[in-house]
Amino acid sequence: MASFEDQLNNYRKQLSKLVPNTEQKLKANKAGAEVYQKRLAEVTKAKHYSNKKDEKYGHMADHIEISDKNSDEVADGSATVGWPNRYHAMNAMRLNDGTVHIKADHFVDITREESNDAVVEAQAKALGFKKGG
Repeated sequence: MASFEDQLNNYRKQLSKLVPNTEQKLKANKAGAEVYQKRLAEVTKAKHYSNKKDEKYGHMADHIEISDKNSDEVADGSATVGWPNRYHAMNAMRLNDGTVHIKADHFVDITREESNDAVVEAQAKALGFKKGG
């Protein structure tokens, strides 16, 4: 019979096959991020697009990007969606959360929530999982 240490090592090896590595995580998270980015851009354009022609910044609906790093700029398999431009990010935060003068519509939060199923489906597809299994 194998020693307890050998049994634990074998168990660890079996578990490590079930946990995706950083490359697999990034592939799945980027697929999900693409779905969310598209939906967020559509909602932002529908709810908050203006006719203002800002030469410097453009419109925030047209500048939603995906980063292959987490919020701390560490490449750990994460993918984040948002506005890299501080001006756009602050405007989106004000519109989403509201201010004394702006009524919150929570468009970012609602879009994230409504996109969950599609994001998970895209991630599963990227990892090669079949639907329902």
